[in-house]
Amino acid sequence: MSEIREEALVEPLEKFLGYQLRRVSAASMAHLANALSAQNLSPTLGTVLLMIEANPGATQARIGRALAMQRANIAPLIARLEHDGLIARKVSDGRSFGLACTPKGEALGQSVRQTMADHEAELFGALTQNEQEQLLDLLIKMRRSVTAAS
Repeated sequence: MSEIREEALVEPLEKFLGYQLRRVSAASMAHLANALSAQNLSPTLGTVLLMIEANPGATQARIGRALAMQRANIAPLIARLEHDGLIARKVSDGRSFGLACTPKGEALGQSVRQTMADHEAELFGALTQNEQEQLLDLLIKMRRSVTAAS
């Protein structure tokens, strides 16, 4: 039997930056989700945990704003991290609560950072260190431009 070869489909969006960003982002998030699943975390939960670890005492509202998350979306994530014993609430000014990692959360944070570093090394391994730095600088510039406009 002969193998039937299909012609490659034309990709009309191949030259659009936004399309390429979305495709890379989707593949990256799927890979990271798989890597973090061993720690029983999603990329979003891991990100929130690291943000709290880096900003002890910050309120849930501030963490949500920094991550551009709606209150309704951040609340269940905070509740899950608290339920799992990874973070604790501490009274910050008498009427609001600051968040901080517990020792268990700090230990998991170290593991999450390593998982993310390994993920990035694998994902961006095709780029030189200089190209990675350039890409990071450009993406930060774009993110700041987009968030300033909204």
